[in-house]
Amino acid sequence: IGIDMGGTHTAVGLVDGLTLKDRVEFATDTGQGAEKYIEELAGKIGLLLGKNGLNLTDISGIGMGVPGSFNMQTGMIEYANNLSFSDVPFRDMLKEKLGKKVLIDNDANLAAWGEYLLSGSSASSFIMVTLGTGIGCGIVLDGRLYRGVNFAEGEIGHMTIRYDGIDCNCGRKGCFEAYASASALVRQAAEAAKARPDSRLKALVEGDVSRMNGRLFFQAVREEDETALAVRDNYVQLLAEGLTNLINLLQPEELVIGGGISGAAELFLPQVEECIVRMVYSRASKVQTLLRPAKFGNDAGIVGAARLGDM
Repeated sequence: IGIDMGGTHTAVGLVDGLTLKDRVEFATDTGQGAEKYIEELAGKIGLLLGKNGLNLTDISGIGMGVPGSFNMQTGMIEYANNLSFSDVPFRDMLKEKLGKKVLIDNDANLAAWGEYLLSGSSASSFIMVTLGTGIGCGIVLDGRLYRGVNFAEGEIGHMTIRYDGIDCNCGRKGCFEAYASASALVRQAAEAAKARPDSRLKALVEGDVSRMNGRLFFQAVREEDETALAVRDNYVQLLAEGLTNLINLLQPEELVIGGGISGAAELFLPQVEECIVRMVYSRASKVQTLLRPAKFGNDAGIVGAARLGDM
């Protein structure tokens, strides 16, 4: 079983080798505490197994990706700004509920690990940045996940790109994810639609900007709506700033962009790459980081979680 717990949705998958056989999803609701969430999760696992004529005794292992900082020694979710709880002994609670050993890591780490395995990458340095509710980052070095001294590496969403910028729910100002996450893009699109009532962008939400989402935004971009294109161009600059910082720091062989909006990568990633080429410190080098969209979507996080024990 592989479990990908996102800030908005949780996906539970049945994995055989690197093949995702079946999956179920549900809304991530942690407002009532970890116990209620784990109870719902256990029910979804039972549902998935039942659909496939299996039970927990047939499962060789359970892996899970969670947002925020997870301590692999203590089994605690220590801090997660996009969840409603912190300092929770999550691994032990889940093990007690399921009666099975559970391996847990950061969700972005496992998305990177799944993408690395599924794509058959041979890169010695491989980074995946996920654009979702926040911005996550997983780093694979020499075929192993890099986790940092306290298992809290990769939080590039909370490096600032504007030191006096807008508030982030992590407690800082001007964080990368406050400007360049998928949720930030939707917010920017909604603000632009409200300001331009004559735009196609506003028409697509039928006058109600609270209905804005990534799909409608990129539909407006495809239709070459001027308002949507202006939002896209501004977003490209913001995303490129953070990614350039990341490349300047680590110069990875491969940098993959994942998350829900990566499905529309052809509408923004080429422009991001043009910006990076101009800004990156190593612009004169003959060897440059390969920038590409993720190939395996949300499946990567599930498969990466299920194969966590491979390392």
